[in-house]
Amino acid sequence: MKYQIIDDRLWDIANAEFGESGGVYIIIGINDGKPIPVNRLLGVDVQGILYIGKANSFLDRVINLKKSVSPKYKGTSPEFGVRYKKHKRIQELYPPDSLYLELISTGNSEIEERKLLDEYYQAFGELPPMNRRM
Repeated sequence: MKYQIIDDRLWDIANAEFGESGGVYIIIGINDGKPIPVNRLLGVDVQGILYIGKANSFLDRVINLKKSVSPKYKGTSPEFGVRYKKHKRIQELYPPDSLYLELISTGNSEIEERKLLDEYYQAFGELPPMNRRM
């Protein structure tokens, strides 16, 4: 299931569904209920994936992501928010209300994150646009 990052109920939803657990998360751009395709080196990502990351606690991560995309927030973490804020055109193409999260609970978030990043790299010849490294 995908959750809108700016949804005021996001923390409550994550708490009810995942509690203190974590896993991997995928940030996707969505407009009018459909993913915004992303042009990549070896094709078009029709899923609209912007970032793949891991979290020890989804509760902490959703709060930080929500703050990081807010125009009022001036912090320096998480990585997605920092990179998002550095580029006005990215903010124009992907306003905060178009950013969604897919949360995937897993036993080993580091291994799962690496696996998803590798799959993306194999498919498109590069990482998701807001990721820096594997």
